[in-house]
Amino acid sequence: MRVLVLGAGGFLGARLAAQLAASAQLGGHAIDELVLFDRKPLRTPPSARCRLTALDGDLRDAAVLQALLARPPEVIAHLAATLTLAAETDFRQGLETNVLALIALLEALRARPRTDVGTQARTPARTQARTQAHVPMLLFASSISTFGGALPDVVGDDVFQAPTTSYGAHKVIAEQLLADYTRHGFVDARALRLPIVLTHPGPASGSISDQVAALIREPLRGQATTCRMAADSAMAVVSVDKVIESFLHLATLAADRLPPGRTLNLPGLTVTPAQVVQAVARVCPGAEALVAWQPDAGVQRIIDGWPRAFTSARALALGFGADASVDDVVAAFLRAETQPR
Repeated sequence: MRVLVLGAGGFLGARLAAQLAASAQLGGHAIDELVLFDRKPLRTPPSARCRLTALDGDLRDAAVLQALLARPPEVIAHLAATLTLAAETDFRQGLETNVLALIALLEALRARPRTDVGTQARTPARTQARTQAHVPMLLFASSISTFGGALPDVVGDDVFQAPTTSYGAHKVIAEQLLADYTRHGFVDARALRLPIVLTHPGPASGSISDQVAALIREPLRGQATTCRMAADSAMAVVSVDKVIESFLHLATLAADRLPPGRTLNLPGLTVTPAQVVQAVARVCPGAEALVAWQPDAGVQRIIDGWPRAFTSARALALGFGADASVDDVVAAFLRAETQPR
């Protein structure tokens, strides 16, 4: 099996790439070749049990797409994105990375020749006659930021999506595109809406999720940090370990167990910045003294627009779940600190 990871130089992409390279397995199938792609040249994982290929370039470049798809991948993990604050600052860059590059990929997949093997697509009657083989599975990272505005205390499966950031709007567009291309039988898309993912190893990027991550990362390294949100701001978080585990699980599910929209909320753990700092202090006494509290109105507005409690009855029934505690999230970062990069 050939697996392609897009955004393999990023936080999630690098972790997924390392996991796949070490196990050489995905969804119960052996990986023969793992292709890692990013906008810039990247380092490959230090150890691998399968063939590794590293490529870089622009996904909107037809020649780049042709090279990536020259040998059709059975699975594509799309983890490339321009995040919230960057997308707010540079509208065009966010649109190009988060929407136009995805459209270019989907169109390249749609244009690939297919072989009739008599397998009916699960689509409305007007497209049920389509019979295709070798339709790739596409795993996609969506986001909690697709929700916004006046939200209930707990955001579950059926809450209306009204994003209040460009990044959130881009992810809603992506979800709809993935569902429609799947309905037509061009791909087998599966997406998870991710809470704030912890803990980025740095260097600091300035993104909202990284500002939360800094509350764990910097004090544990003996460094000072500034929290730009109120200490009691409730937010939904998830460890990167749980995210990778969840994407691997998502790849094992039969297609007919997924909802028509093809996207699930990944249940999150609700915490506050104060609780995060307290958890760090339990393993690193005095860590709280390294955190300065200076709430920023712009950051606070974004945090307040996101779900405070994030869950999914559908995801829970399919075997997904949240981290047990914020202490587990801190422990996961400490384990990652001891691993080679």
